[in-house]
Amino acid sequence: MEDYIKIGLFGGTFDPIHNGHLQLANWTIKKLSLNRIIFIPAAIPPHKQNLTLTESKHRYRMVQIAIDNYPGFEISDIEIKKKGISYTIDTVIYYRQQFSLVKDNLFLIIGADSLIDFSNWKDPDKILNNSQVVVLQRPEINLDKALPEFKSKATILLSPLIDISATVIRQKIKAGESISHLIPPSVEQYIHEHNLYR
Repeated sequence: MEDYIKIGLFGGTFDPIHNGHLQLANWTIKKLSLNRIIFIPAAIPPHKQNLTLTESKHRYRMVQIAIDNYPGFEISDIEIKKKGISYTIDTVIYYRQQFSLVKDNLFLIIGADSLIDFSNWKDPDKILNNSQVVVLQRPEINLDKALPEFKSKATILLSPLIDISATVIRQKIKAGESISHLIPPSVEQYIHEHNLYR
């Protein structure tokens, strides 16, 4: 039984991973005294099926090199390997079983915008029954719009407000603008080497 281990799951498209992701994950691992945070790049997120994502192998590799110097950060390809649409509930159940965790020691880390959209997720109540849903603030997102039934069961953290967006980063790369202040140097080098987002 490994219920003394506290694990955070941090999913997303990470297209690309940026300093905001890393700063928030670093803040959260300390705030919640987690043993580790597992970054989980999505294959096809249900709510982003209309988007064209960068190949999963590139998104996975960018996360891998970005977290290299952070103790306690890991990466998983569980959703990429499954292919198709990534459902958070499947990932939550997998990690509960994998580490024999009690609900209170498995933390699902999401952004405020995700809590507002939570009713559109697959089995939201089941997610709340199998993990602690931890919500990080996002600039310009008003949590009053979240359904009370979900908001009351989630843990809202007064996390730092970091205004960095992967969408803006992709736009800047396409326009030939500098992104060096937004992403780790290793990720910037990878993007350049593989000619991503041009």
